[in-house]
Amino acid sequence: MRLTNTLCAQHIGWHFKKHWLVQGKRVPKETGAAAELLKLAVAVKTPEDILNPRKERRRVEVVGDRQPTIPEDSSHPNWHSTVCHSYSDGSVLVGGLPQAQVLTNAIEIQTFPKQIEDALASQELPSSIDKSVRHAVAAAHVLDAEQVKLPKVRWPERPNFNLPRPYGISHGRVNRLLVNKLLQEVEKLAGRSVSVKRKFADNATFKTSLTKDGDLLGFAVNAEKVIFANRAIEGIKGKFEGNLPDLYPMKSNISIPKNHIYVTDNFYPLRTDVKCSHPHTIFTVFNKHLVGNTHGSEVTTSQLQARTLVKAFVVAAARARQLHGPSMQGTLPKPIVVQSVQTDGRTFHFGVLQLNTLDVGADSSTRNYWFHRQNYDLFTECKYEAGRTHLENYNGDVFRILNAFYNNS
Repeated sequence: MRLTNTLCAQHIGWHFKKHWLVQGKRVPKETGAAAELLKLAVAVKTPEDILNPRKERRRVEVVGDRQPTIPEDSSHPNWHSTVCHSYSDGSVLVGGLPQAQVLTNAIEIQTFPKQIEDALASQELPSSIDKSVRHAVAAAHVLDAEQVKLPKVRWPERPNFNLPRPYGISHGRVNRLLVNKLLQEVEKLAGRSVSVKRKFADNATFKTSLTKDGDLLGFAVNAEKVIFANRAIEGIKGKFEGNLPDLYPMKSNISIPKNHIYVTDNFYPLRTDVKCSHPHTIFTVFNKHLVGNTHGSEVTTSQLQARTLVKAFVVAAARARQLHGPSMQGTLPKPIVVQSVQTDGRTFHFGVLQLNTLDVGADSSTRNYWFHRQNYDLFTECKYEAGRTHLENYNGDVFRILNAFYNNS
């Protein structure tokens, strides 16, 4: 052990702390100055009274951080004693297309109108358009950078088994990108002379209400993409005969939810004085995770086609009520034509509705016309492997029909 010199020194910081404690306990001596100031009527205040003056706080009764919930009973301001069958985006007609025909008083013509059929027959597209459409499909389905949690995947044979949660491009973004890219290619082919007469709108809402055989029907639907034009589509020439399907013993409003709380107003997203306010084409998206039957079974092809018809009918009816007044009920002075497209990102359904009358009762002598074809699959599978995208069974008819719809006027 090494011996070192003794240092007779102490840490000055320790002495300073002790000195501070001793001086902090000293009591100030009374000088008598405060008593002399009080004799002269001079108020004496402490430094705390000047630096932190007391504030009188008003007591506030806090009711809550949100609006109180209105009970859904007869005390609700929108309560009606008459029940209303309310159709919305999530509704599915259990009877499929025949039920939609009876509901909208529309006869089915399984072909497109003559002007569209002629446009398809005489259509000449450049050879490079199929390549552009393939790139659009790949960009929407596999090449986009979005990565979100997708809906759960169920194994039917083992329903309680939790499979790994997949990540990828959301269903809404896939459809939004696909429709926008296809419309961009269509606009390139149409040119400025046609594109200046078209305006686009996203997520447009349409509302209307009708009476059918004594039952009140309310419609409130949303169209993910709407094309508006500076003039309405010309009425389809010719008279078409046909009968409505027989739904007996089923009623046309079955599977449509009943409500006592509703508003019977008519809503169209654009005013009549807007230059491009005429409905031209609507695009709706079908998502099997959000739209389904109440009994749990998957939506059939007929039910999907019924959804295309009903949405076109609501858009045309809302426009008719806007032009001719909310009390318009019978035959329209001029038919309203609306083109409707529904897709889930792979399958497309095209239809054209001509609204001739708002009288959807069983005794109506005038019928509406619904022109459509069967569904088209744009492709069967789109995948990304080994640095390349593979699109199997590509169908170019989808783009050709979409191009004919866009140029129809």
